[in-house]
Amino acid sequence: MWSPSRPTSNPSQPSVQKPMYGNALPTANNTPYNGRSTYIGKLLLIKGEVSGSEPIHIEGRIEGQISLPGSHMNIGRDGVVMSDVQAGEVIVRGTLQGKLTASDLVEIHSGGSLVGEVAARRISIEDGAYFQGSIDMRRPDPKAHLDIGSTTLNPEKRLREVDGPRQAPGLDH
Repeated sequence: MWSPSRPTSNPSQPSVQKPMYGNALPTANNTPYNGRSTYIGKLLLIKGEVSGSEPIHIEGRIEGQISLPGSHMNIGRDGVVMSDVQAGEVIVRGTLQGKLTASDLVEIHSGGSLVGEVAARRISIEDGAYFQGSIDMRRPDPKAHLDIGSTTLNPEKRLREVDGPRQAPGLDH
């Protein structure tokens, strides 16, 4: 029986990794492509809007608005993005120019370049990364978990719910 940890009984046939999309396989130095995201290869240029709800890895060039709310976006070393971006998490190893809004995290790695406005809850800029622009550190709303109309915040409302509607004494119907 064949096992991935043991070599096959026919060693004369070398194992060949087939590219998923033409010859656009990520190289070893551009690792963060994990096979579960959409891959935009080095030779692709996209002009126009990109939107969706799945992770994306960019090694090519995108010129146009990118909207991936809640999703992961990775710009590889050869990737160039010239647009406004909205995503859950953005990793920059290549170049991004435009307004970036991330609901969670923005990372700019060494060799990466980001020029523009950034709004995110968390941001990380490594030594050797380039950043020019402004940063708006968004905090989660500390009161978001509280319901404004909650009975715990309004004791008068709570009494009415427990006791039922109040009637003036002597008014029996």
